[in-house]
Amino acid sequence: MTLFMFITCVAELLGVYFRSLYLKDMAHAHPNGWVYNILIIFQAMYINLMFCHILNSYTNSKPLIICGVALLFVLYTYDLINHYSSEYRGHSDYGIYKYNNLTNTVMSVLFVIYSFYYYYYLIKDKFYENLQTSASFWWVTGILFFYFGSTACNLFYNKLHGIVISPKHYLTYYIYNALNVILYGCWSYSLICRKWISTISKV
Repeated sequence: MTLFMFITCVAELLGVYFRSLYLKDMAHAHPNGWVYNILIIFQAMYINLMFCHILNSYTNSKPLIICGVALLFVLYTYDLINHYSSEYRGHSDYGIYKYNNLTNTVMSVLFVIYSFYYYYYLIKDKFYENLQTSASFWWVTGILFFYFGSTACNLFYNKLHGIVISPKHYLTYYIYNALNVILYGCWSYSLICRKWISTISKV
């Protein structure tokens, strides 16, 4: 998780930097979509591995996860090929510079399904688990809120993006920021729970 968070921070910093270049010179600079296209690969790898580890406590999740990864690979390849079509030729976001929106949307839906799958087994489990100190529960909760919220926001983006909250920002800006706070807040608490469990087990 530490490595993934480091990669995410680097990608976000690069994204901000290349976005500023593009806004200064749209005729020659390219959008920053390619940075997040690379980040999608790491997101898919890390989160799928985590779900595989968490769900394996209840059932054999490997077939489900492998099918999900295969689907994302196919869609990612399709997005890249499609973005090199004549439809986008001549645009600044041609090819790799265009964000793989289809892959991201399907990936978000898959993660929401995995989250509900986890909750289903958690409810069915005959053993009691204190959710207040459950690292897995809070990690999955962060995923559910973030990816469900971002998927809903993407579906209604055209309507939400037209709502101006402040002179510089639209409603979507605050929604995405709130979703980020929820995700990393849940993940931080998950790590704290993990630390508590490690400390107690040593005692």
